[in-house]
Amino acid sequence: MVFVSCDKFLSEQASEAQNTTFAMGTAITSTLYGKNETVLEENLEMISHCLNTVDLDISWRQEDSLVSVFNREHEVSTGDREEVFKTALEIAAASGGAFDPTILSVSDLWNIGGENQRRPLDVEIQEALKRVDYQAVVLSDGILSTDNVHMLFELGAIGKGYAIAQAAKVIDMEEMSGGIISAGSSILTFGTKPDGSKFRVALRDPRGGQDDRIGIITATDTSISTSGDYEKYFEEDGVRYHHILDARTGYPADSGLMSVTVINSDSTLCDALSTAGFILGLDEGMELMDKYGVLAIFVDNQRNVYYNNKSVLDLLSFEGEAEGYTLVPYEG
Repeated sequence: MVFVSCDKFLSEQASEAQNTTFAMGTAITSTLYGKNETVLEENLEMISHCLNTVDLDISWRQEDSLVSVFNREHEVSTGDREEVFKTALEIAAASGGAFDPTILSVSDLWNIGGENQRRPLDVEIQEALKRVDYQAVVLSDGILSTDNVHMLFELGAIGKGYAIAQAAKVIDMEEMSGGIISAGSSILTFGTKPDGSKFRVALRDPRGGQDDRIGIITATDTSISTSGDYEKYFEEDGVRYHHILDARTGYPADSGLMSVTVINSDSTLCDALSTAGFILGLDEGMELMDKYGVLAIFVDNQRNVYYNNKSVLDLLSFEGEAEGYTLVPYEG
């Protein structure tokens, strides 16, 4: 997912401010519009502080985060971060374990996108899968616990969406005309640009270059999250191994899909559902989208671009014909 910066126009009374914060394993860029440049900069500082705090609290990469404490001690008080843990476990259950926040033992083996990415031995994967089971985790009265002392938790498939949702809460909306917070594959928008237009977000061509797209989503006051097999992957012996792992098998999801995009006001939910939908595949994935009442776009490996609701057409300008893509209503 790419933010398309076009038709940029600032009136004499409008200002723009932007910064980038590295958190949740990615660069998160925030762009705010308003009349007072000082206020914009102050809000960007609050966003950056919020993103860093979320990262320190929930990233498994941070030694003293809630997740790291859980992974060491098998119990932790989630405090005011309970929401993200609750949502992760809820989507795990709703997806039948396809999405599973206890996948870290397996994803560590693959380390896709890292310096030592590799295809693990089958026996290694089977051994690691013994430590993957969201049903062995209990969240009760804010306490996350498990009896499986070998289990490793992580929120990578939901954390970016949660982080930008929390960042949006600290913004003084009354002083803003609009803004966009982009964590790469997860984007949150509100208000409008200074010329009164909504925000334009590219629906990326999964088999094109970084700037190639098959459409534009024009929206505001909503979140957009995409999971795709093009984001992080490596090839070995002619096989593409991408980073979206099916927790039921321990291998990259082989669902016949290249990308899944979810549109909804809840960016935390969008992030989790795009991953779950990708792993489940077209039919089960669309069923999950309907259960949560979100808008969704599924791109399969035959270059069909399925949408689950006519409302998607109000937001999407489809441009994929030249690249062999076909826009298709999903009818189940």
